[in-house]
Amino acid sequence: MISVTHLAKVYSQAGRDIHALAGVSLEVPAGSVHGVIGPSGAGKSTLVRCLALLDRPTSGTVEIDGVDLASVPAGELRKARRRLGVVFQHANLFDSRTVLDNVAYPLEIAGVSRRERRARALELLGLVGLSEAAGAHPAQLSGGQRQRVGIARALATDPDVLLCDEPTSALDPRTTDEILDLIASLKQRLGLAVLVITHEMHVVKRICDTVSLLEAGAIVESGPLADVVAAFGSRLSTSLLALPGDLEDGDVDALDALGTSAPGHGTRGSALDAATRELGAAPRIVAGTVETLGGVTFHRLRLVAPPGTSPARLVDALTTHGAQAQEVTR
Repeated sequence: MISVTHLAKVYSQAGRDIHALAGVSLEVPAGSVHGVIGPSGAGKSTLVRCLALLDRPTSGTVEIDGVDLASVPAGELRKARRRLGVVFQHANLFDSRTVLDNVAYPLEIAGVSRRERRARALELLGLVGLSEAAGAHPAQLSGGQRQRVGIARALATDPDVLLCDEPTSALDPRTTDEILDLIASLKQRLGLAVLVITHEMHVVKRICDTVSLLEAGAIVESGPLADVVAAFGSRLSTSLLALPGDLEDGDVDALDALGTSAPGHGTRGSALDAATRELGAAPRIVAGTVETLGGVTFHRLRLVAPPGTSPARLVDALTTHGAQAQEVTR
């Protein structure tokens, strides 16, 4: 488990302080994936550097199973980092080394014998599906294969936590899904706590159990995937359940509605059907999307009230029957 508490990083530049991180707190239990998403300049790269101890936090703690790595003396940093595996956006492999030697490199630095590190590297290459590539060089591999090698190398020291910094942003969609599925599988098999830094909602949807929105160095929204989506109207909910297209000029009185098919939440269909019966006419569906996130199937609709019915009246009818709804403002 990784636990980050009140993590802050302040840089001094041109005589002024820049608060790159402003009290970030989050927890990632073993066997789960937490996504951190945010715009450029939000502090995502600084967060990774502080978690990986490449930069010392100005204040706060970074604990793995109760041990605060942020307070480890400088002379013990290399040993402390072995509890963390880092997967970078680009695999950053050594071109002159074979795949096997790339994976074994962290063990070489740690002073592990040649025989032991070879055996461990072969084991890890098998784990990521690249046993046959042990003798190849990085230039002979595809982008997805190089990223698999990077993941295997990150696991060489048997870490408790895997930090993934934009691990799929340089890959095509099919390869992206393969790498994400591999990370999810390794999380489960090895009991890893995985933290993924990303700007892609697809990554969050596919593998994350929990997610945080980072902005200006601070977490502004956070929680289990199903909970943040259910927070109707929030930025994460809107982004994770994006509707196709824009409002047409004639749809000035549109509204958004959110329902679920999870037990105890009601269903989108029943709420809409019940509202239609109550109003005596069906709203017009302008756009819709359905996603299963965090084990819950969510339905988000953009609706236009039937003639003679105000948007506010339609909102009341939908909420009465178990959905969430709000008028759309341009």
